[in-house]
Amino acid sequence: MDHAEYRRRLRRVLDAYSEDVTARLRAIVELIGDTVESVQIEVFPDEDGEGTFDVWARFDGPDSFVLNKPIDEHRHLFGVVHHETGWEPEVPSLPRGLSADVVVDTVADWIEAVWTRAFDNPPPVPVEVSCPEGHGTTTPRQLA
Repeated sequence: MDHAEYRRRLRRVLDAYSEDVTARLRAIVELIGDTVESVQIEVFPDEDGEGTFDVWARFDGPDSFVLNKPIDEHRHLFGVVHHETGWEPEVPSLPRGLSADVVVDTVADWIEAVWTRAFDNPPPVPVEVSCPEGHGTTTPRQLA
């Protein structure tokens, strides 16, 4: 599987979760308080390079533990879990020769598309998609 085919397959899986992620993002934006400086949406690819990953949202600002407490139930936007029978959801395995950059870039494209459909007006703070480990060729990316 080449780069383009991997992106297409991964995006098909992600698109199936767009409605749920839209609801989570709307709930998060509704809970932005006065001390929130930005919303960070972070992609965490697995360290083994297999192709699993998690996507989390968090508020940035002073005392992040207190800031993020109200959004705890909404923060985990997407994740791949290892079960005895495989991965849930069934995202494609990362082909040999491709780096986690393709995972992060594809997820960032998806989050941006979901964000654009979910919000007519930008929130009162900046929103950024990034990968704390530095993966991705198009991240960090500002959404609002």
